[in-house]
Amino acid sequence: MITFIVILAAIVFCMWFFQNQIVGHIGEKHTANRIRAISKGTVFRDVYVEGSHGVQQIDIIAVTEKGILVVEKKTYIGLIVGSAYDKQWTVIVGWGKKKYSMKNPHHQNYGHIMALHEKFPALRDKFINLVIFGNNAKLGDRIPEGTIRDRDFKKFYRNLPTRMNTQEIESAARNIAALNSDRARLKAMHKQKIRGKRKGL
Repeated sequence: MITFIVILAAIVFCMWFFQNQIVGHIGEKHTANRIRAISKGTVFRDVYVEGSHGVQQIDIIAVTEKGILVVEKKTYIGLIVGSAYDKQWTVIVGWGKKKYSMKNPHHQNYGHIMALHEKFPALRDKFINLVIFGNNAKLGDRIPEGTIRDRDFKKFYRNLPTRMNTQEIESAARNIAALNSDRARLKAMHKQKIRGKRKGL
C-alpha cells in the first residue's frame, strides 16, 4: 500500500512539474510569435549567453527597428504585486486566499542584459528590458514600466522610438544568431548552475 502511495505521489508530481513546463513553453512561443508578427523583426527563443556571472538563459530576444527587446516571459495567473525595487513580487490568486512569491523578473532580466552588454558592448544602448505576462494576469499599481501583458504589446511597441536602421538590424541579428553555435555547452553549464543553486552550493 505504501509503495502504491509513493508511486502515485511521484506520478502526480511529474504531471504537475511537466504541466508547468508545457504551459511555460506554449506561453513563450505564443509571445514570440506575437512579437514577430507585430514588429516584423527577427525573434530568437531560449537563448544562452555567457557573462562574468555565469551563463544566462533568456526567454526571447527580438531584433527590431525599435531596438533589441530582451524579454522575460511569465505565465502566472492572478494579481501581480511588486515594485521596481522589490526583490520578491507576490502573486495573489483565489480572491486573496492564496499568495505565492516570485523573483522580481526585472532583476532577472537585468542580469540577462548585463551579459549581453559584455558580449556585445557596441549594442549597449539598443537593449530594452521587457517583462511580459499572459493575458490572465492583472498587474498591480506599483508594477514598473516595461511590464506588460501579451495584449498590450502592440501599443507598447508602437510607442517606442526607432533606434536601428536596416544595416544595424541585420548585423545585430547575426550576432545574436551566432550565440547558438555554442548552445549545447552553454545550456549544460546553465543546468549545472541551476542544480547548484537548488542544492545551496
